[in-house]
Amino acid sequence: MSPSPFNPRTTREAAQWLTETMEGRLSPEQQQALEHWRAAHPDNERAWQHIEALRRRMAGLEPQAGYKSLSLGKRSSRRQTLKTLVLLGLFGCAGQLAYRNVWRPSQTLTYSNGASAPQHITLEDGSQLTLDADTEVAVQFDSQQRRIELRSGRVLISSGHPPDAAQRPLGVATPQGLVRALGTRFCVELQPGLTQVALFEGVIEVRTEQSPGSTLRLTPGQRARFTPTRIEPATANQTEPAWSKGLLMADNMRLDAFVEQLSRYRPGLLRCSDEVAALRISGVYPLADTDAVLDALPHSLPLQVQRRSRYWVTLSAR
Repeated sequence: MSPSPFNPRTTREAAQWLTETMEGRLSPEQQQALEHWRAAHPDNERAWQHIEALRRRMAGLEPQAGYKSLSLGKRSSRRQTLKTLVLLGLFGCAGQLAYRNVWRPSQTLTYSNGASAPQHITLEDGSQLTLDADTEVAVQFDSQQRRIELRSGRVLISSGHPPDAAQRPLGVATPQGLVRALGTRFCVELQPGLTQVALFEGVIEVRTEQSPGSTLRLTPGQRARFTPTRIEPATANQTEPAWSKGLLMADNMRLDAFVEQLSRYRPGLLRCSDEVAALRISGVYPLADTDAVLDALPHSLPLQVQRRSRYWVTLSAR
């Protein structure tokens, strides 16, 4: 049986660490940061063990065996070829991300965003998606439907209006059920054991996975959460989330909570020491340049930014 898919962040960070190791021997600081990353989550260690297993497998091949099909007559170093094979093994064997679409063409297109600022995608029907960090969606359009499967994270959707929209309704599937869009702008977010949906324009209809007869229609300014069997009553919703505009908003937020949020949008390890964790921070910060955000913090808070490597950053007291 194939291993369960790695989440987008694990895949992205594993590939980045693979690139670092392919460049040569890691410095002691880099090696320590890699060990911290591997220990941070079981999926990280599983991904790295997968890479190591593929490396050992490739080390036992004849020097030229298996390389020719990839090089296609062009020069390719052993290290670069090995990197390519390992990446294909990580992404292909784990069923991961858009690499599947290159090597396993199908009607389903997979889009993902790892530890980076929100990404914008326009689909063939004109629908626009904004994928937050650690988000993956699979899109399948055919003559009967327009289906978006949210596999992880959260996504803001502005539905398109093709001529046959009535015959091909747009739906967002999650493990808990289906959100059907009726010409609208809305956000769908996966949370532990449930899905949350918030509506900003138009109308949406929510159906649960195990009780399809249980439905709820939302109007603009409402949000709801649902499990596979139950839909909670709709409640008032705020405006569109700041992350969809590429911003992180802090209103008297504790620094450790701020660091946890910011770390979603950058690879590697970002943390703060206990001495500064309770400091309060307010402001609006761009997610496209998290290094600039970190560099600005010492100007407003009594702390320093310590960078042991690009993947290991600590905020500590001055």
